[in-house]
Amino acid sequence: MNLEFKGKTVIVTGGSRGIGAAISVLFAESGANVMIDYLPVDKDIEGLKQVEQDIRDNGGIVESVAADVTSPEAMEDLCSKTLDRFGGLDILVNSAGFTRPAKVQDLSADLWSSGIEVNLSGAYYATRAACGHMISEGAGRIIYIGSAGSITGGGGSAAYSAAKAGINGLVRALSKELAPRGITVNAVLPALIETDLLRDKEPDPQKRNKYIERIPVGRFGTPRDVAYTVLFLASEYAGFITGQNIIVDGGATYK
Repeated sequence: MNLEFKGKTVIVTGGSRGIGAAISVLFAESGANVMIDYLPVDKDIEGLKQVEQDIRDNGGIVESVAADVTSPEAMEDLCSKTLDRFGGLDILVNSAGFTRPAKVQDLSADLWSSGIEVNLSGAYYATRAACGHMISEGAGRIIYIGSAGSITGGGGSAAYSAAKAGINGLVRALSKELAPRGITVNAVLPALIETDLLRDKEPDPQKRNKYIERIPVGRFGTPRDVAYTVLFLASEYAGFITGQNIIVDGGATYK
């Protein structure tokens, strides 16, 4: 199976770090034009430089826009700039997200709101901005990076799990609405992937390694494990798959 995306254009929100970075690089390796959305903060800027270098050193095509997913206007501008630069928009990967571990008594109203805005509303704003072009073309792929925490309640805070559960419902609703327009909508639900999110949740490496006991395959997942699933869902081979929330967790969720 050859996952070839030459001539296709993909937007990856949150595409400069972690899972989003792996998705950006893998799409570029597969021939796609990649537009990365990032926040103009130190960690994102540092990650972006590395991702862009990795892509360009291997002959890939990448551009980037600093845009806040919680701004509907910024997402409209992101899509407009993508169309201006590449002449099309075929795939949207909603990967931007964050979690700040907090028990309910420490979960302030502001932290709750920001968790919902970034992880759920931001994904919707990007989708709405991209949909107009995809509908006019009669084709498109929309993929969300959700979380198995939407099922298990993991993820470090109620705001994160609730927002990611909202993604699952958004996928179901939009898949029915957009399938007749040639657009598939799916989510990938990772768990126990070795990223900054996991390290922030459990900073102690020894305690973090105890999580491996919960994973039947016997290792943490990698960002590339998630990225390969995303590329499959974006490919022509997945044209009959829509409305699905696909868990990528090494078997841990239902162990």
